[in-house]
Amino acid sequence: MGARTDALRAAIDAAWQAFDLPTPATTGVCQNCCMDPAIEADFLNRPARDLPDAYIRDWYFAACDAGISHAHVAWFLPRVLEMLAAGRDVASVGAEVTFSRLPLTGFPDRWPDRQVRAVTAFARAWFDALIHGDLPGPDPGLDPALCMFGEGAIDILPLLALLDGLSDAELAGLLHREWVFAQAAHIGFTAFWGREPARAQAWAWYTSEDLLNRMERAAYAGHEQAFAVHDAIARARADLGH
Repeated sequence: MGARTDALRAAIDAAWQAFDLPTPATTGVCQNCCMDPAIEADFLNRPARDLPDAYIRDWYFAACDAGISHAHVAWFLPRVLEMLAAGRDVASVGAEVTFSRLPLTGFPDRWPDRQVRAVTAFARAWFDALIHGDLPGPDPGLDPALCMFGEGAIDILPLLALLDGLSDAELAGLLHREWVFAQAAHIGFTAFWGREPARAQAWAWYTSEDLLNRMERAAYAGHEQAFAVHDAIARARADLGH
């Protein structure tokens, strides 16, 4: 295991300690309708650590109950983190919705500090592993990953700082993989974005003068992929009137 994988494992272990909670009385999602009947009948009978992936995905498929609360989401949240770290799908509609129910339960303001710290520590460790190619399974993509945390009201500024910490060449390579397809350069911005301030923070970083200058510097240093990334940023900035 590498240092980033170790950090991710440690973050999940810390989350299990922070979320050592009893099983709630109800699932927090609509009953006798959305979930598979067999899964719904068994969902609350299992310890959080033993919930199969299929159970988690079925819970995400169901519509939220109007009374969804911290207890409904928090007791099995570390299982969700485990699935993400293993590169497995949590929600069939897309990674972006993974944490979207947290704000409905008062996250982060009405959650215990230790649990907020556990979630943010996981976010940093997972994102660090993502941008360095250290996660197993299919890559969800940079923008969907930022959206996933942003829609959960998880602070994405520390994640953007991790991107800033990459070398110009590393950043150019990463953004080229994300934004350039079939010789066409375009900044990807998922339709799932909705929650502020994360939405604005992400777009501001993508279109920043600083990032534009870094790609120019990388191009002058001989990184050919930086030219296309620079072009995508420049065109987006022009559309914004910059």
